[in-house]
Amino acid sequence: MNLINQPIKINQYTIKNRIIMPPLVCFNWADTDGFETIDRAEHYGKRAKGGTGLIIVEASAISEEARIVREEVGLWKDEHIPQFERIAKRCHDEESVVIVQLVHAGKAAIGNPVYSSSRIELEKKECLEMPLEMIKQVKKDFVSAAIRAKKAGLDGVEIHGAHGYLLSQFTSKEVNKRTDLYGGSLDRRIQLSLEIVKEVRDAVGDDFIICYRLGVNDPSSEEDKYFAKKLEASGVDVLNVSAGIGANDIEVPDDFPFNKIVYMGTVIHDVVSIPVACVNGIREPEQAEYLLENNLTDLVAVGRGLLADPEWTNKAINGLPINKCYHCKPRCKYLIDGRDCPRYSELS
Repeated sequence: MNLINQPIKINQYTIKNRIIMPPLVCFNWADTDGFETIDRAEHYGKRAKGGTGLIIVEASAISEEARIVREEVGLWKDEHIPQFERIAKRCHDEESVVIVQLVHAGKAAIGNPVYSSSRIELEKKECLEMPLEMIKQVKKDFVSAAIRAKKAGLDGVEIHGAHGYLLSQFTSKEVNKRTDLYGGSLDRRIQLSLEIVKEVRDAVGDDFIICYRLGVNDPSSEEDKYFAKKLEASGVDVLNVSAGIGANDIEVPDDFPFNKIVYMGTVIHDVVSIPVACVNGIREPEQAEYLLENNLTDLVAVGRGLLADPEWTNKAINGLPINKCYHCKPRCKYLIDGRDCPRYSELS
């Protein structure tokens, strides 16, 4: 048995191997009311059938105002539950564990004005400091979306605290200039994330996975370690380590064979006891095996590799060649519409 194929326990669930499909937004695959227009059960079901142990469904909005783009799947009302029920059933039929990422985009959200941890100068829309009453509502929205995810039969949720979205805007001292209980010291800047984790846990119970998408170098690598330990203590079951607002300033040792985001994942792995996933630019089975062999991470998130080849995990486990991502230039065509990806037409 290679290390990719070793099972791992997260909460009450046994993940059959170490490969995760990270949350990858399917742009233009939903309408403006949060409903899918392209079958997500088929999309994620293919990757589950291809052997992937843990599927994280793409960023799903906790409210209409929280959306990253207008055509984004939602979990802000009960009518959204059936589309996630279909995803859950399809993935469970293939013995994959499946959770959904919950997001509030903050200053990156649609609409005008938008709200962030602090007032921010934007070119095309006004960004205001989020008042306390709105923060209370955001917490309620995360909890309500998590409850809907559980009703849909999903195995957990991932709370999005990376990529410069709302929770990342609160943890970052570059963005957060508040003077109240959510600003100033590190403990205050991370308070909102910890409150959301606690309130979600109280609402969904102990047997539901809570993953946190941790944005690294928000505000520094040393403070990331502190925050990671706090998240573990608050009830988070697994950390999915990705880019934060200050990620460009990370220094990587010369002998480390991966990029700065993967490196910070390995740093976080060393300071917590819960499972940690590394992500970003990991496309080859040999890369995943290297990270696991050297005890640098517990789980490996393979993004574009799984878009290019739904059978990536089974092929990696069995030593078979994978269909490689074409690395389209000047940018990934999937970021416009998944159907534009050259691999999509090959797989249809």
